[in-house]
Amino acid sequence: MLTEYARLDENAAVRVPGHLGWEEAACLPCAGVTAWHALTGGEAVVPGETVLTLGTGALSLFAVQFAKLLGAEVVATTSSPQKAERLKALGADHVVRYADHPAWGRTVRDLTGGRGVDLVVETVGPETIEQSVRASALYGRIVLVSANSPRKASLEITTDALASSLVTMRRLFVGSRTHFESMNRALTLHGTRPVVDRTFGFDEVHEAFRYYESGVAFGKVVIRVA
Repeated sequence: MLTEYARLDENAAVRVPGHLGWEEAACLPCAGVTAWHALTGGEAVVPGETVLTLGTGALSLFAVQFAKLLGAEVVATTSSPQKAERLKALGADHVVRYADHPAWGRTVRDLTGGRGVDLVVETVGPETIEQSVRASALYGRIVLVSANSPRKASLEITTDALASSLVTMRRLFVGSRTHFESMNRALTLHGTRPVVDRTFGFDEVHEAFRYYESGVAFGKVVIRVA
């Protein structure tokens, strides 16, 4: 909420983890909770499983952090060599540059010894769903966070890709207060911090939006209210 004051019901607020500042806490309500729900809702990730994340948006970065926290192996995709190194520093075990590997589903399977990944956190949707299915293990799961694209109006999966897996797909939207509070307990226990790329002042709103729109950020872009 880009405002200095807001009136909220007490049930709309949760306690901020003690080790986080306000700018870091502001990163949690949408991207953080969605990533936590993706990994712990439905058939939750268990230690030893493999998780695939797509790109370097804030939600995907949270997914990398949480997957490692839960004991999973992480495969991440990106187009940038610089961001690939930062993904590895964040905890990703393998990084695939999709610019070099357009059919990256096969590359991901090769990295897992041909088995495929147990869970895909699908944050792109129509443009990547085919490769996400191809990257999935026989009984893999795909959590579909985004189903929209300005370039493709529908999700299209070839019968050949579907025939290669008995994947289960689950759609979600953010999460509940219970998800938020359990995530905060995990953050507190492990001392985990959100990835903040850059913080702007309240009088720099236009600059902040232009910077975010440029796509160069690695992590959250935050506007400091006070």
